[in-house]
Amino acid sequence: MYRVLRRLQCVPKSGHLETRNIASTSKLIVFDKDGTLLSFDKPWLAWCSRLKSGLAEATAKAVDQDMTRILRNMGVDMSKEEIGLGRFAECSQREVRRELTEGFSATLQRVSKDEELASDIIDSCRKEGDGKFPLTDVKTLFHDLKKRDYKIVIATADCDQGIDMFLDDNFIREQVDFVMSADNHTDFPPKPSKISADKLCERFGVDSSNVVMVGDTPTDIQFGLNGEYGLVVGVTTGVGSAQDLNLAGAHVVLDDLSELISVLEDSHIGNSGLD
Repeated sequence: MYRVLRRLQCVPKSGHLETRNIASTSKLIVFDKDGTLLSFDKPWLAWCSRLKSGLAEATAKAVDQDMTRILRNMGVDMSKEEIGLGRFAECSQREVRRELTEGFSATLQRVSKDEELASDIIDSCRKEGDGKFPLTDVKTLFHDLKKRDYKIVIATADCDQGIDMFLDDNFIREQVDFVMSADNHTDFPPKPSKISADKLCERFGVDSSNVVMVGDTPTDIQFGLNGEYGLVVGVTTGVGSAQDLNLAGAHVVLDDLSELISVLEDSHIGNSGLD
């Protein structure tokens, strides 16, 4: 049974509906990707392992200590094969890439190697199949949401390459209406930006009270709260615990996405004029 952490109310901002001429039944659901729809640990730990191998090959030396230190500082524990809350899980891929490149460039310089190799090695770590670790039957879930007239957005810190793999590996490209990624942050700043939360509403002509945010980190929860979204759902399938998501302000916390449709049907979403 899902845990309702605070009573949900539908109270549109004063003048909001009249100003933007939005139909009360327009509905939008925004999903985080990694840790919410797709396993976070499996593809990213494999990615980290490839990174370690690539650096060891480039330097002809073991780089375990450097690798362990840099990744641990970002929230990744390779010895336990765990990824927790931290910059690796919550920052955009551009920021993660920048920090890793800087860290490993220093390693390469120390062994008299071209520091630009760090960027090349990082680029080579994504592999086909990294999107084949869904946490639920995403295609069926999205089909059920479409039947209920939801527009579907994926708001992720990943780059377009990783998103394309996920969409194609799970055959959901046609069901997704928009992707907010690390590669379109010029127009959509990274989560938890209120600017982006508001721009998604504007893009689809949806009042914020009829938007659902679903994610596994406090950053995802804060994104939904910053946008004054009507329903903010946390899932414990990623890096955030129920306590983390509760403290962040999630309205509802789920163990997984299997009860999401039930939660939506119990909510006020799409019924803005009702108590």
